[in-house]
Amino acid sequence: MERLVLIALVGSVTAVLMRSVRHEYAILIATATAGILLIEGIILFTGFSNTLTMICREYSVSLEMLNAVMKILGIAYLTEFAVNIARDAGQSAIAGTLEIGGRIMILSCALPAAAALLETGASLIREAVS
Repeated sequence: MERLVLIALVGSVTAVLMRSVRHEYAILIATATAGILLIEGIILFTGFSNTLTMICREYSVSLEMLNAVMKILGIAYLTEFAVNIARDAGQSAIAGTLEIGGRIMILSCALPAAAALLETGASLIREAVS
């Protein structure tokens, strides 16, 4: 965690100092810093993902549902990352469109899980009525 904070501080200070000299370089530095932080975050997330997989196996939870949740989380974080980069670069129209695209992708990933949930609910109701 300390490593993430150090990278963020160095990148932020460098970008702020560079902004007065060359705004384009400041955006590149901020984007590179964000990319490095994203990669570091993914590396840290791998351990969390492995733990969740072990828990799902232990309690007989469907790994397909876990995969769907992981995809949704990944899409959400990557979309937020790209939206922030676009906003920092002054491209609010692109950022807004990207947010909508990310939401649509999340909905498309969540659809199978919602269908399975509805199917489970319907089968429970059928059993209760019978």
